[in-house]
Amino acid sequence: MKYINFKKALFCLIFLILFSSCNYKPLLNNDQLNKLKFKDIQTEGDKRIVQMVVNKLNTSRDQAGNLNLLINGKKKIDVSNKSTTGKILEYSLNLTYEIKVEDRKRGEIIFSKVISKTRSYKASSNYSGTINSEKKIIENISSSVAKQIIRELSISLRDDI
Repeated sequence: MKYINFKKALFCLIFLILFSSCNYKPLLNNDQLNKLKFKDIQTEGDKRIVQMVVNKLNTSRDQAGNLNLLINGKKKIDVSNKSTTGKILEYSLNLTYEIKVEDRKRGEIIFSKVISKTRSYKASSNYSGTINSEKKIIENISSSVAKQIIRELSISLRDDI
């Protein structure tokens, strides 16, 4: 019994020594998120899908900000499956976002990325059901894209890597 407690205490001591001396910092923390201040946010393309991403970024325009954000969004819907009678069974939705972040002080683009996501959804028996499925997919994709933008932008703006 004493041997097990000694082992646990030794393990905890070694663990604390290793992680307190390695200067560990998480890749995504609140300090980096607070640095993301955009003076200007420009949207192009399909305004609805781009505005959903901007809203999910949880940032606002800040006159003291030193970054400009440009998001261009495109939506494309294709028929991916038809029955033999010609009835549409399934749609394919492709959302493409082109993101650019410019440093206002230096006048150069510090982050540029094209994110494209495709999802399929079944056609409903009524039109409103199909539209609701499309809206849910757009909502899910825009949340995913916003999280990806924050994560990658935070990593690219780190000073200590």
